[in-house]
Parts: sequence; structure tokens; C-alpha cells
Amino acid sequence: MPDCIVVGGGVIGLMTARQLYLQGVDVLLLEKGPLGGESSWAGGGIVSPLYPWRYADSVNVLAERSKKIYPDLVEKLLQETGLDCELITSGLFTVIDESLGDNPQQIADWGKAWSVDMHFINDAGAIREIEKTVGDAVDKGVWMPDIMQIRNPKFVKALKASFDQLSIPYREHCAVEEILVENNKVTGVRTQQETLLADKVIIASGAWSAQFSVTQASVDVVPVKGQMIMYKGEPDLVKRIVLSQGHYIIPRKDGHILAGSTLEKIGFDKTISEEAHEELHRAAVELVPLLDNLPIERQWAGLRPGTEKGIPYICQHDDIAGLYIHAGHFRNGIVLGAASAELITDIVLDRKPWCDIEPYSLSAQHYLDGNNWMVII
Repeated sequence: MPDCIVVGGGVIGLMTARQLYLQGVDVLLLEKGPLGGESSWAGGGIVSPLYPWRYADSVNVLAERSKKIYPDLVEKLLQETGLDCELITSGLFTVIDESLGDNPQQIADWGKAWSVDMHFINDAGAIREIEKTVGDAVDKGVWMPDIMQIRNPKFVKALKASFDQLSIPYREHCAVEEILVENNKVTGVRTQQETLLADKVIIASGAWSAQFSVTQASVDVVPVKGQMIMYKGEPDLVKRIVLSQGHYIIPRKDGHILAGSTLEKIGFDKTISEEAHEELHRAAVELVPLLDNLPIERQWAGLRPGTEKGIPYICQHDDIAGLYIHAGHFRNGIVLGAASAELITDIVLDRKPWCDIEPYSLSAQHYLDGNNWMVII
């Protein structure tokens, strides 16, 4: 019987289970499909929130800690597994949109408060020294040279290989149907195959985290579809991440160039659409015109675990002893995941947490008043 069962094998569940194991916890991870098979592999892997100044401090504190964790983490994974996660420093140029409240002084104040290296640039020549391929639409903005990216599928592959190397128990294609509770205390889980007992259960099921009977009334996480396309280019054809009006370009090490992303609240639907294909291509070409001449190699969709403020749940359940929630990272699973895995580990082990945990509790506000999803795109 394990000490703790982690329900969900995306990057949040994987990093959580690995962190607990390294702290001496007998842990078992259960995943309904293949490890990392949902939104974890599908995202862009930018190690920063988009428009981070629009987010609450509770998001930025996780993001800034994760930025410091990732270089050592990927080096450890490389040593353990021989697999390169392709963590590279691309830098991020963000076109400022004052119509959405991007006030330059407020952005500068945010950068100073968080000690982020950032530069305001409104000269076309200077912008093209940063990224020579951008179009006329990229006319002013914020340059953050230290922003990294990680190759999501390679990161997931390395985490899985780490589980194998360290002999961390996990089961793929093992759907949890019910969290078992007796006298307001967790006793285990029931899967399609069997009942598994444990004194502690962590729900890290991404967009599906609110689907259990014990979370339906207390966890406000909804699926938000995001579609992306990928161009076939050459290495170093485009060198920088470029962002404008919620759309971005991410150049990979091997020359592939990602363009994303849509925001669609239409339930658990992962189908791709021609409308999204056209929207993403149009926005990508506006940012980097030469993409119009490159073949689009692939289109895909993933389901983000959405909360409107983008603030995840990292907490013990208020009413059920031994039940923990680690979900709702929205667009920032990779960005926040390394730090939030450390935080949930502190909570599970009843240690002094490294930051204030109140903003991530069930009773904290994870939603805005009204329908304001566009505020944090």
C-alpha cells in the first residue's frame, strides 16, 4: 500500500510524484492514458506567463521560482536519462497592447518589483536587431532576453524515463473512477480494474480535476481548448519568441516553428478546425511574414485546466483529510509546475511551505467577476 496516490500523469502529476519520491514518500502515480498525453505535450513550453504583469503575485511567485529550478532540473534529468529537454534561452519580445491595459509604467514597475531584465523598444531597427524576421506589426514592445523555453514532448519523455530509472511506480491507462472517502478521510481510489488503498491522494488531473464527486462542488477547473500549428523551417531561421495580441511564435532548436494559440471554452473537445488553422496562420504571418512561404507540418489541440485568474489550486481539501488538489494551472503548467510541485510537497509532508499558500486554497478566489478570460491571454 503506497503512502500517497497521485491521480494524473501530466507534467504536474509527474513532477509532484517525483518530488515526493525524492523526499522519501512511497508514491504511486495513476494516469488514464499515456503519461503526458494531454495538454502537457501540446503546449508551447515558454518558461514565463504571457503578459506576466497581468497576473496576480501568486502566479508570478511560482513562475519566478520555477525559472530558477528548471536549469538544474533538466540537467539532473539529462544525467539520469541521457535525454535533452532542449531548455534554451530564446528571449521574448512582446508587442504592447495599451487597449488591453498594458501601461508602460505599470509594466516597468512590475519588472522592477520582480527583478526581471526587460527593455522597452519602439524603434524598428532596434527590434530587428533582436529578431530580423518580424513584420511591420511588431513596432513597439517589451524585450525580455532571459526568457527560456523547453520542448514539452521531450520534457515529458525525460520525466517518464526518470520514473523508470528511479523505479518510481506508475500505471498508464489506469483511469480513476472514484476517490474513496470514509468518515471524511481519504482511504484510496477505485479504478476500472481494482481498489487501491492509500492514506493520501493528490488530484493532479488537469482539465479533468473537477470531474470527481469529491471535487465537483469545490474545484472550479474547466477545459479550455488551445490549438496550435507547426511550420517546417531551418535552425536559426527565427531565433526569438514573439508575442502579440495573444498569438505567439516559438522557434525550436531543430528549425520547427510553433504558432499558437486559440482559447476555446467548448468542453472536452480536442478536434482541430480549419478556422483555427486560418486564424493561427494569419496571425503568425503578421508577426513573421516569411512563415507564409513555409509548409505547415502539423496542427493539434490540447485541453488546458482553466481558471480565469490562472491561479492554480495547491492545497489540502477543506473537508476531507488526506485529499489534496494540485490543478488549474491553465496556460502555465510548465511555467509554474516545478515550483508548485515543491509547494504541494511541503503541504503533503506538513512542512513549513516556501511561500504563502492561502492564494491557492479552495476558499481563495480563482475566478474573476464576470467573463474575463481575455484579461490574461
